[in-house]
Amino acid sequence: MNPAIGSLRRHERGVSLIEMMVTLVIGAFLMIGVIAIFSQTRSTYRTNDAVERLQENLRFALATVQPDIRLARNWGMHSMDHKVQVPAGIVVTCPDGTDITAWALDTAAGVQASDAAYTLPCPAFEDNYRPGTDVLVVRHASGQQTVPTNGIVQVQSDRNRSILFDGGAPPASPACCTFDWQTHAYYIANSSSLGQNVPSLRRMTLIAGVLQDQEVIAGVEDLQVQLGVDRGPNPDNDVERYVDPSHGLVTVGHADFDANAKIIAVRFWLMLRSEQPEVGHVDAASYDYANVADYMPDDGIRRALVNKTIVLRNYLGYTGLP
Repeated sequence: MNPAIGSLRRHERGVSLIEMMVTLVIGAFLMIGVIAIFSQTRSTYRTNDAVERLQENLRFALATVQPDIRLARNWGMHSMDHKVQVPAGIVVTCPDGTDITAWALDTAAGVQASDAAYTLPCPAFEDNYRPGTDVLVVRHASGQQTVPTNGIVQVQSDRNRSILFDGGAPPASPACCTFDWQTHAYYIANSSSLGQNVPSLRRMTLIAGVLQDQEVIAGVEDLQVQLGVDRGPNPDNDVERYVDPSHGLVTVGHADFDANAKIIAVRFWLMLRSEQPEVGHVDAASYDYANVADYMPDDGIRRALVNKTIVLRNYLGYTGLP
């Protein structure tokens, strides 16, 4: 045999079994590494997405609630409730027709809150109020002037007085200016547009003379409220203490009620949560806030707790509880 041909045949031999096994093992390790990197990247993306969603929802909730509270007891061009007139004939109802005019148009109560109890005159969304959460009611005129519109409860105001109307034709006096009347009642429901198991922050709001129930945002499981009180007999517009809405100091008829005190601030907490459990995440924190103590979820839901304090500028210089 030609030596050159024999040498060529030796060079043309295939891969041996050992070489193939080594190649497969190396390939397997590389594939495991790629899968691990992909899995970690996917997990990080999900975590970042959940955190970003919480932050976005948090910003939206605060952007809705904070300006509303700041406007409390603004009656148009002034903040004096005894100079607001509510003529007979204006009617506000629940969706079922229940007359709630006196409650909805209560000019003496720019801010009201209830402690761990649902006290609104209209039924909660799907009758599914979340027990243990607070309710916050805010009443005021709109921050911006509007045009007279038939069917909407509005305020005609100058710096000396305000008159409500709802027929689209403002009274001749005062001649300036027109605002929409706004009654907003915030509460927590156990369900939402995302399902029966996802709680939500909801708001009852006055639309065309009817208190309508709206979802502010899904994924809010708690609202807690405290009221900042400046006690009399000579209030100095400094908060002396924050109390729960059920505290005797701010409860008419209670032995501890102080008729000379005034509410000049609202402190509230919102607990937001992710829509679904997150794989690999465990909320092992212990939450203590407002009158909530040692709340330990111990589940796969990601949460964010925020606390804000709003000074009621329309209450400063006013004597008496709302």
